[in-house]
Amino acid sequence: MLKGHSIIYLGADNWDGLWRNRQQFMSMLATQNKVLFVEGRPFGPRRILSGLHRGELGLSDLRRPSLQRISENLHTFRYPIWAPISSARFPSNQLAGIVRRLFLRWVLRKLQISEPIVWVHHPRMIDLVNDIPLPRLLLYHVVDEYTAYPCVTPARRRRIEEREKKMMAFVDAVIVVSKKLYEAKRPFNPNTYLVPNGVNYEAYTAALADPYLPDDLRVIKTPRLGYSGLIGDRLNLTVLKELAQQNPQWSLVLLGEVDVSQQIETWRALRALPNVHYLGLVGISQVPHYVKGFQVGLIPYLQNRETEHVSPIKLYDYLAAGLPVASVDIPAVREFSQHIHLANGPHGFSQAVRTALADTAPERRQARREVAAQNSWEARVEQLSDLIQAQLVAKTPR
Repeated sequence: MLKGHSIIYLGADNWDGLWRNRQQFMSMLATQNKVLFVEGRPFGPRRILSGLHRGELGLSDLRRPSLQRISENLHTFRYPIWAPISSARFPSNQLAGIVRRLFLRWVLRKLQISEPIVWVHHPRMIDLVNDIPLPRLLLYHVVDEYTAYPCVTPARRRRIEEREKKMMAFVDAVIVVSKKLYEAKRPFNPNTYLVPNGVNYEAYTAALADPYLPDDLRVIKTPRLGYSGLIGDRLNLTVLKELAQQNPQWSLVLLGEVDVSQQIETWRALRALPNVHYLGLVGISQVPHYVKGFQVGLIPYLQNRETEHVSPIKLYDYLAAGLPVASVDIPAVREFSQHIHLANGPHGFSQAVRTALADTAPERRQARREVAAQNSWEARVEQLSDLIQAQLVAKTPR
């Protein structure tokens, strides 16, 4: 593993909440390196006031210290909520930017971070790179096709594309999570590397050896068809609703945070069904104990440009638990087609679930676990370490 470096990850969200590859990578790299995870910047006074009004933000958010320690070598930094990004012009927006910059540099001095490896998550963060003195290496970490999000307007898509091209030309290397992303980004930076998502295989091994099953899951009748992850507009909630309505003998279990601005009514109708059970956001240490209690793992995505580029973490989680998987046909899942039951279009999802429910042979379960073991987060971090070392050597003057 990479050792003895300072790493700054400029994230788009908070450390707490739904764990993604960035929390996995940074928590592991922090065992041998000094890591600062910079949480997403607060957006606009109106959004902050709206969050306070709806109860999404509270006084604790206003009083929370900017710097928090997660472990010995891992800290998170949150920009002051009273210095948000604003659409207003000078002086308010520029003044808030100066405040954010001074706070970040104060944290870097406090933690004695110098010449860091800087990891950037989104093209809109290109302006933040200049806030960090003397970065040793710049990495752009692409986890989605950002222009394909359903909320992106044509005008915003053009802005993202322009910023991303500028970002890819500016950084030393680009890291992508899927083959489709590799094909899309490679022309803009020759140092583009494919590092798919992975799984905490040891956590699933320990969970499978433990008879414990969470109380709120144990009371749900089997067979349990489970989904774990972000419940967002990437999902085909209509297919899930029809699945639950047409098969009342099945229990549909959903884990994760919810962000379904495009499908609010469908989400409400889905939750109202008697055999649908939403168990909320589960702590990362408890996820394997829930997933092992499913009989089938579900990947019910919409089939569009966005999902063509994804690398679902849940796929590896399901396989690590030995679960049969029912999924729509997308490139990232197609690679494991001999272990996955692919739906022939949205209307074929029920049949994919039926064949998955029958796929219970011990040798098949073990084969799925073996695939997961080859795709651990440890293996991914080793791959990242090798490519980072290569980039550092390439930048060192002869």
